[in-house]
Amino acid sequence: MSFIPYLFLAYAIVYISYQCVLLYRIRFHHKPPSFFARAQRPVISILIAARNEEKNILTCLQAVEKLSYPAENIEVWIGDDQSTDATHTIVAAFIHNKPNYHLVSIQPSAGHVKGKANVLAQLAKQARGAFLFITDADIQVPTHWIEALFAGFEENTGIVSGSTIVAGDSLFARTQRIDWAYASGMIHVVSDMHIPVTAVGNNMAIQRLCYDDTGGYENLSFSVTEDLELFLASLKKGWGFRNLLDAGSTATTAPLKTLKEALQQRKRWISGAFRLPKILVIFLVLQAMFFPMLVLAFIFIHWIWIVVIWLIIFNLHMSFIDQVACKMGINSLRRNSILFELNRYFFPLLLFMYRLLPLGVQWKGRTYKGKDIQPK
Repeated sequence: MSFIPYLFLAYAIVYISYQCVLLYRIRFHHKPPSFFARAQRPVISILIAARNEEKNILTCLQAVEKLSYPAENIEVWIGDDQSTDATHTIVAAFIHNKPNYHLVSIQPSAGHVKGKANVLAQLAKQARGAFLFITDADIQVPTHWIEALFAGFEENTGIVSGSTIVAGDSLFARTQRIDWAYASGMIHVVSDMHIPVTAVGNNMAIQRLCYDDTGGYENLSFSVTEDLELFLASLKKGWGFRNLLDAGSTATTAPLKTLKEALQQRKRWISGAFRLPKILVIFLVLQAMFFPMLVLAFIFIHWIWIVVIWLIIFNLHMSFIDQVACKMGINSLRRNSILFELNRYFFPLLLFMYRLLPLGVQWKGRTYKGKDIQPK
């Protein structure tokens, strides 16, 4: 097994180089779009899919109500996706006497489209805005959300998405918070290198022309990662994209409450990950291999060298996350650094074992299996 030290050294060099590129790009190449008030403020439509969201929907709508964009140029469409809790009642009470808010009882699709894609397809058909702003019922958008996403649009830009950070102060919420910050920063850097990743489906805007050009959700192949499906369809039609990382476009999401929910969420995301550019898939695999490679190295390499390499990687991670937090306009996440490292070691192993279970993909109380997960 004399090749093990060389294998680990090669892995470490590639991994450290990748982290250095991320840090360099976010430190020296981050150029937030120029924020300015538009002379013309088109009518925009906000689409919100809600299924059994009685605990979150009110704070979501309250944040929307506080948006700085002129209220007369906003219409809000909330799709109640057959909720069995008090979601419908809460929304109906909130939008009473608000003529620009619309609550739609979503009907089961007669075709292939399901879940959130079905909700957005039905809402988009009724919306009249020149831009569709899409968020989720467990999200709180910032006050200048509309203007911030608008700043990312250029002539041929079809989709602009912001970043999302997790709220809450429990250990589990803080673990999600720093993990989302790292992922948001990585998506932003890679997107700014003109490598298409995805659009963030809980915080995005799409030109109506672009949406119609793709045929809309009802004409796209069904996917449990509906945001990725729409993003890929827009790319095929020649539209550009932008992923932002700044305080004005950073939304807040409620944390997942249980490990099972986190595993279900990541299993859904991973189902679409292998449709990303190959170079991104390679780097995701490299990240997942970090802990197994570390354990293997301890068997064959003197511990002092492993500690040195680990410290280098740890500090690269934290420096990158510091930059992300600064760009997002949030407090430092350093106190969560150990949570981030432990999550990186053990969560990929748990997720790998969870994926082996014949459970399909569970999402909002529904289970998808086989061809219903991702198109071929």
